[in-house]
Amino acid sequence: MESPPRTSAESAPILPVFRFGLQESLWLLLVLTTPLFVNFWVEQQFEASKVWLLRTLIWLSLLVWLREWLTGSQRRPLTPAIRVSAIRRWAVALGLVLLLSTLLSTNPSIAFFGTLDRAGGLLTQISYLLLFACVATRIDVPTSRQLVQVAVLTAFPICLLALAQAAGWQPFPVITDARSPLTTTLGRANFTGAYLALLLPLTLAAAQSAQSRPQRGVYAALLLLELAVIGLTQARAAWIAGAAGLAVLLWLQAAPRWSRSVRWLTGLAGLLTGIGGLLFVLQRGIASGGSIAARWTIWQASLRLLWPRLWLGYGADTLDLHFPAVYPPQLVYYQGRGVAVDRAHNWLLDWSLSYGVVATLLLSGLIFLVLRQGWQQWANSGQPHENYWLAGALAASCAQLVGNLFLFEVAATGLLFWLLLAIVAAAPAPSVPRPLPSLPPLSPARPLWLRAVGMSAGVALLLGAVWQGNLRPLLADVHSWQGTQAMGRGDATTALAAYRAASAGQPGRAAYWVALGLTAAQLGEFAEAEAALKQASALRPTDPVPYTQLAALYGRWANTAPERLPQAYAAYERAIALAPTIGLSFQQYADLALRVGDSASALRLAQRAVDLDATDGTAFGILGWAEMEAGHLAAAQTAFVQAVKWQPNSADYHLGLAIAHFQQDNFDEARQALQRSLLLDPTYEPALTEQLQQALRAQ
Repeated sequence: MESPPRTSAESAPILPVFRFGLQESLWLLLVLTTPLFVNFWVEQQFEASKVWLLRTLIWLSLLVWLREWLTGSQRRPLTPAIRVSAIRRWAVALGLVLLLSTLLSTNPSIAFFGTLDRAGGLLTQISYLLLFACVATRIDVPTSRQLVQVAVLTAFPICLLALAQAAGWQPFPVITDARSPLTTTLGRANFTGAYLALLLPLTLAAAQSAQSRPQRGVYAALLLLELAVIGLTQARAAWIAGAAGLAVLLWLQAAPRWSRSVRWLTGLAGLLTGIGGLLFVLQRGIASGGSIAARWTIWQASLRLLWPRLWLGYGADTLDLHFPAVYPPQLVYYQGRGVAVDRAHNWLLDWSLSYGVVATLLLSGLIFLVLRQGWQQWANSGQPHENYWLAGALAASCAQLVGNLFLFEVAATGLLFWLLLAIVAAAPAPSVPRPLPSLPPLSPARPLWLRAVGMSAGVALLLGAVWQGNLRPLLADVHSWQGTQAMGRGDATTALAAYRAASAGQPGRAAYWVALGLTAAQLGEFAEAEAALKQASALRPTDPVPYTQLAALYGRWANTAPERLPQAYAAYERAIALAPTIGLSFQQYADLALRVGDSASALRLAQRAVDLDATDGTAFGILGWAEMEAGHLAAAQTAFVQAVKWQPNSADYHLGLAIAHFQQDNFDEARQALQRSLLLDPTYEPALTEQLQQALRAQ
């Protein structure tokens, strides 16, 4: 007996079938590789590696676009808004303001290329704009649907890897300082949560528009996986973004059936509810003293930086150069000691500080125009079930905007956000089938000489840009990774050669000079170490960290060359002048002063350090020894009590407490502190502990 023929829905494949040309294949690679790519043979395994690859693919896409324009190949008709220049003018104006901001930046090199770990400079931001232009003027509806499906399916490997890491299995040799083990392929748990939060509305829309039960089952399972992993990340920004995206999607799906007044009322009610929810989360977060409190503190300090360069900002990726000047001391209690602040964790503040208020307004206007256009197409489509992907793109874009009120853009979320904006902008134009080779082009080909000159210039610019912007940083980071691996093996000589190669390949990267300087100092090559750290300080003249590292070098060098001690003091003074409210600089300065016998300076500096950070056990220990040398026994005892409170495993501070008790005739307390010190380290200061033991036995 023959089986009945299956319907199209029943025979639909579980996974999408792709029919892409060259341009579309590049977009597909972008969607796949940006969230999933990790390079284990460089120092910057996650973010910077993704950005280098992302920029290369976008620039290739731009070259393909240029070829199509020169040869008159058929392109889809522009949407009405783009054709009348409504969106195009905003995008061009935004690009020009970004360029002007970079030229007038406080550090144009960093603003152009970005920092080593973020790579979020002008090159990256302009690449996003170019991607938006290429996709918005080229993509059709079937390709839009397929790219959205591909983006959704990238969640599968990410979620499975996150679950494995949550269970304690780390299959990859990652280099990260993240506290959570859920690094996945994004580098951090909060980045993982942010990316999956963008995919939530896209996944739900894909499940609702699936043509068969197996497809719906796959997307439903993926949706549950995404929700589970977002919960495991403990990233509140991702929770907020996911909730906002799903709420917007559900409203979009219901709104076309309502009257205009009901749409306005429900939309306004949802907006007010969302604002109220955000304020509630903010209030509770500030009260609990967690990550939300840290963000609130960063926002307040960032506002102090904003006014002096309100219109054009400081330049991209330069916040960590200027934030130390306004560093709020209480921030150390929320995010720990020695943590640099390189983002404001709020996209409005980040854009204003990086590019200025003008660029922020232009970006906001561009996003508003695109989302309004997408809403109009969705509301008037008449076939909402077939356009669920458009509603998902609109909701995911809103989720990104809401989530980044508490976070910042990374490569995976930035790529997906700008791609979705382009898809939404292109949605109103009808789908145009790809032409057969025999059909004439819609636009005439440019003259042969123009095609030759244009393509030659395009290829030359592409090769130069890829080499200078992506390949040279990649090769230098390979050398840096080799240096780190050599240091891990204890081979400082090989590491020094690797860091020399890294700094020679990218002489504008301060991090490589710092690594070179610290390694040279370890080998006793103080002259080379000094030159390297001075170069790092010159590249980041407003950053206190290279100056403290230079001061530490001079302090060590002073053991054999006492004339270097004033240079150490001068370097620490410079660091303190740049960051007068960071307690760690005062602590390190006080430690040097105590070691060279300058107890008066050590006392003053250590007191300032504990005033700025009342949880710094090391600073309290230094203060205790300085107070003891000054003869202030009660004050020394108080300082050592605080030192062992915050660093209970320090034999040094327990010994200091024992001596302070002994000299005040508190013999029982002295015995207890001494016993604790010997228990922690039986070999610590044997002459001093033996002398104290004999004195206690005499009592």
